[in-house]
Parts: sequence; C-alpha cells; structure tokens
Amino acid sequence: MSSAASAVTVELPRWPLADRLSLALACAVGPVVEFVLARHAGAPYGVGITLAVALVAGLWLQRRRRPRTLEFEPTGAWLRFAAEGRQVFRRGRGTRLLGSSVVVHWEVPGRSGALWLTPADLPRERLRALAARLIASDRPVAL
Repeated sequence: MSSAASAVTVELPRWPLADRLSLALACAVGPVVEFVLARHAGAPYGVGITLAVALVAGLWLQRRRRPRTLEFEPTGAWLRFAAEGRQVFRRGRGTRLLGSSVVVHWEVPGRSGALWLTPADLPRERLRALAARLIASDRPVAL
C-alpha cells in the first residue's frame, strides 16, 4: 500500500468508461428523437441528428480539455495536460471512493473538472494506489 510520502503517477485513459457510455447515449439520441418526431405531423426533420451532433461535439471538446496524467509526489500534486503541460491541482470537495472506483474532482487555475475512474479504465493496483494517495492527502475524502 502506498504511504503519504510515496510518489504515484497515474496515466489516464483517453476515453474512460464513463465518457464512452456518455458518447453512446449521445449517439443514440439522434435516432430516438427522429423516430418520435416522425410520428407528429408537421414536425421538422433533422432535429434529432442535429442534437446528436451537438452532444457528440460537446463531449469531444470536453474530453480534449481533460488531463492526461495525475502525479502525486511528496512535495505536491500535478495534472499533466496535452497542450499546457504540468499544472498544480487542488482536489475538489467531491473527490471520493465509490465502490471499487475513484471519483476525482480537480481544480487548476482557470478551470476544474471531474474524472470517474473504474476498474475498466485502470488496473486495480493503480486504482488502489490512487485511492490511498487521495486518502493520505491534506483534506479528508468523503466516503
């Protein structure tokens, strides 16, 4: 088990399970809305497809702004982004252990976000190391 003084680096998946499920739901919205609107006389065509494209584009842009790596060291914690490089982050209030998964709310200057990491995204050893490091950090984790 990791101690508070150990260094932990977690490479984040490009498309975590939560993002893949959100993308599947966004893609399913188009045909469902089109089917429902087709049953109403005078309803416009293409609204469902337009809605699905807008949702998928939003998810794509949101994913591009996500960090690539979480780094915990005895001197601090960093997030590594694709374009901006390494930035110091603060753990948000919503960070918690959720069953065998870890929800990390992060805050860096100018933006914030959340990551839901499950055993489908990372090996269990890495999730345990991440959970131990989050628990050992300055602020308590809501369980």
